[in-house]
Amino acid sequence: MPRANLSPDTVIHAARDLVDAGGADALSMSALARRLGVRTASLYGHVRDLGALRGAVQALILDELADAVDTAIDARTGPAALEALADAQREYAFARPARWSLIQQPVSPDERTTAAASRMASHLLDVVDAYGISAGQRVHAVRFVSGALAGSLALEAADAFAHRNESTDASWRHTIAALDRALDTWPSELPA
Repeated sequence: MPRANLSPDTVIHAARDLVDAGGADALSMSALARRLGVRTASLYGHVRDLGALRGAVQALILDELADAVDTAIDARTGPAALEALADAQREYAFARPARWSLIQQPVSPDERTTAAASRMASHLLDVVDAYGISAGQRVHAVRFVSGALAGSLALEAADAFAHRNESTDASWRHTIAALDRALDTWPSELPA
């Protein structure tokens, strides 16, 4: 029987805190049980398994990120919305690197349709749609933007740009400007 002071929310928030303390790879049922001062078996009354726990923590983090993006974008569209979305992700990634790392990891097929993931996808689609990209090209444009931002953030977090004196902030601005130009000139169809 689960302990009275545990709930699914308590368990998920404690798991997120465990990720903050030890990184994305620190998340395990046994480590979480130790953190909460319970036996591992007690957790299974609140979460199905490690995969479900990981998915729930990712959903919690995606909700936090979507809130930050909501605030940043506000009523902006076009290039201003793209910049706000990119900057909000960058700020979150550097303020919460372990959380950012966890949401970069694959999720189970069931977790891809969570409300949190849908909120983030909606932001990306709204940004892309403001550029008038055709319905058949939307998914490719969203993947392009997501990949460029995530790749740039991963390289910066790994200090891959540290060997040069030029500002990574300036490089970030160039990345956003290049994304804007690419989206503005996105072809309606690409050859197969």
